[in-house]
Amino acid sequence: MIINRFTLGPVMTNSYLVHENGKGFIVDCPYPSSALDKFIEDNKIKIEFIILTHTHFDHVTGLKYYKDKFNVDVYASEDSKEVAENPNFNLAYHISNLEVPIDHYLKDGEVFSKYNIKAIKTPGHTIDSMSYILGDVIFTGDTLFRLSVGRTDFPGGSFDEIKDSIINKLGKLDRNSKIYPGHNEESILGFELDNNPFLH
Repeated sequence: MIINRFTLGPVMTNSYLVHENGKGFIVDCPYPSSALDKFIEDNKIKIEFIILTHTHFDHVTGLKYYKDKFNVDVYASEDSKEVAENPNFNLAYHISNLEVPIDHYLKDGEVFSKYNIKAIKTPGHTIDSMSYILGDVIFTGDTLFRLSVGRTDFPGGSFDEIKDSIINKLGKLDRNSKIYPGHNEESILGFELDNNPFLH
């Protein structure tokens, strides 16, 4: 699989295009992006679905645009059902009537799609935070960053929960896994478990 990162919007949110043999999917849709659109068009990639790591506005403002553009289904945590379009939760106070269309709500540990992606609930940044395992890759959203973790001072956040999610859920995975976070650069899981100052 090829993973291309597009960093978009005012808070520099990562969107990932994951593809092989002309087909693939998108992880998080921060904002509509001409660069992402052009890359998909130039490389003739058929988008098959979209997955969300959580539903804060900076990860979903472009969701309806891409869902409609590619006519695809959207996957997110079952915990997104009650909070996705609530501005007190998604923090979209500056966007009126933000639409967050979700088709499939995933349970903890559920494996889905032909790519055998495994969804793992990793609450702490939000109640609906979910990480996704694809082979030796983990999309961690705003749960785990390089040498940092997601903020826990928003509604539904908890530092104890985010630390537990990282140590007792992600920490049980292959230490050599590469993490692709919602902000900033990629890292290696084992490096974060050993060196991330928020875990010690």
